Amino acid sequence: MPKENTDHANADGGDGGRTAQASGSAEVPARAAPPAVPRQSAAWGRFLTISAWPTGAVGAVLAGVALQRWQETRRPEYALLTEAGEDLWYPAAALAGAVAVGAVLVVVYRAVVLHRPPTGKTFAPVRLFLAIAAFNAVNRHWGDDLTVRWWDFDLLIPLASASAYTLLSASRELAVLGRQHLSEVIRSPEDLRSGSYSLYLRSFEDDLARTMLEQTEHRAPGPGAVLPDLRLSGLTEEEQLAEALKPVAPMVAVGRPGERLPLVGARRLYLPIDDWQDTVRDLMLRARLVVIAVGPGAGLQWEFSEAVRLLPARRLLLLVPDRETYEQFRAAAGTALAEAAVSPAGEGVRAPWPPPALPPYPEGEPAETLSLKGAVHFDDGGSPHFVFFGSDKIWGTRHRERVLGSVRKTLGPVLDRLPVWEPWSRPEESSPGRRGCGV
Repeated sequence: MPKENTDHANADGGDGGRTAQASGSAEVPARAAPPAVPRQSAAWGRFLTISAWPTGAVGAVLAGVALQRWQETRRPEYALLTEAGEDLWYPAAALAGAVAVGAVLVVVYRAVVLHRPPTGKTFAPVRLFLAIAAFNAVNRHWGDDLTVRWWDFDLLIPLASASAYTLLSASRELAVLGRQHLSEVIRSPEDLRSGSYSLYLRSFEDDLARTMLEQTEHRAPGPGAVLPDLRLSGLTEEEQLAEALKPVAPMVAVGRPGERLPLVGARRLYLPIDDWQDTVRDLMLRARLVVIAVGPGAGLQWEFSEAVRLLPARRLLLLVPDRETYEQFRAAAGTALAEAAVSPAGEGVRAPWPPPALPPYPEGEPAETLSLKGAVHFDDGGSPHFVFFGSDKIWGTRHRERVLGSVRKTLGPVLDRLPVWEPWSRPEESSPGRRGCGV
């Protein structure tokens, strides 16, 4: 329990009451406010999770019908189920129009009522519609005369493809929102058993990037542009990272104060805004692995220097998002580590390994475009090793579950050698050859 809370547990009586009544004495500080825990609804979460399946199924059908219609008009030799496709086409086109109208209403509601302006992703269906319409227009101009009206080819087919994309994206986002309502929130740090979890530390500013879903990179031209989306994973990047680290221990993270719902991936624990450092330090000591996603912020630098000061080398792992962020973190970490090296480690605690000099970002980039480029892990002697992530390339789309596959493939041998967690002895009880820190 943090010191601030225990000092004032009896502030209404005993010595605390006498201190408050003493003439000229300082006023007793108020008890730290309890952390705000997001309000979840299990019923709403189950409804959203179930709704995601039919939404995605309708999107897949629309994508298939749009491609079928294009093949009927341009390449009849490749068309399948021509008669059935004819019967389905105009009802599907009407459904696509209804989806487009509904999507516009949702964007307007979010902008006007919720004050959430549209982002670049909001206009992705519009860009897809225009690209397919332009592709079809060029094919119609250069090809033979069509057997259907121009608006059927230049308007309805792009509309059905864009609506299919909207539904496929919405289905994955609905599933994520449902899992946010159903995800576990840790009520107290005491609920975590020592050595039973991996601690994930990051800048709150990076939460948005880690909650992104996979996106198609280079779409094929024409109505078939939506089909690669059927291969995309429904897991966010943080969920994939948590899945990759599950063989070591389930991942736990401190939640952003005031967030409406916990993010999916690591189980969230909420701490008071003005009383978190002692708890995070205790969580580090009891975690089997501490994972720090490199990023900005003085708080993250403090967490890194504390991890170096308190933990054995193999129990620390750094995740690198890009060259610029890593080099900025590396420059700031040099100062923080120098201060940690000369600062007292505290009662019963000593630094278990010399503060390392983080290696520079290697030349080149990994072959795969990943949000996480690589990682820095440490051997028993504290020497850092930088490794790039990478995965097999699939044309037209990123590798399915690319973070999960990359982390397991690259760091699997490192994580397999991670020793079983055990409490570290106090310095006076440690043998000269043993590294440790008191708990």
